[in-house]
Amino acid sequence: MEILETIYRNVRAQLAGLPASIPKTLDYVNKSASKLRVPPFTRDNVLYYYLPLQGLFSYTTLSVSVMNPHLMVRLFPRRDITDVLFLSAGGGAGLWLWARPHMAAAVPARRFSWAFLGGCLWPLGSIFLWAILRSSVGQRPILGTILGITTGAMLTNIALDYFHYVELMFCGEVHLPEDTNTPNSDDEKYDIDI
Repeated sequence: MEILETIYRNVRAQLAGLPASIPKTLDYVNKSASKLRVPPFTRDNVLYYYLPLQGLFSYTTLSVSVMNPHLMVRLFPRRDITDVLFLSAGGGAGLWLWARPHMAAAVPARRFSWAFLGGCLWPLGSIFLWAILRSSVGQRPILGTILGITTGAMLTNIALDYFHYVELMFCGEVHLPEDTNTPNSDDEKYDIDI
């Protein structure tokens, strides 16, 4: 018990001197981060870069959790962390969507609802896809893990490509061609009435 009291006193003493040491620590971390060419630790970078990056890590771990649940039980025997991974992945995706340039002009309430929707649908849709893939793979945990991580990376790349295209189009750098493909364009060509 005496050891715990000593640890508590030491931690409390460190926390008491924390506000004075935070700027020094952040300066040191930012100088080290600039050497690695990662964004410095500012409020916006933490919210819209590092937390979405952590959400992406949770998303990848979620794919392993769905495709190979026995591995996750071995890694975390006391608790099922699937819900935590889902919330973390959804929160990261939502923060990333909130910071997208094409959403900056929207009213905050709409922007929040769109970011919330995207943050929920992205990992939830992936979970459904992984559940279908897991049932088709059967009892092959290594193949399931590889398939889960691969499909997660593919879905992430497709989403990044899509939002990059939307932002280029929204900013006026990509223009739609005059002759766009509509669902009924072949009907007009062949004069078919539906």
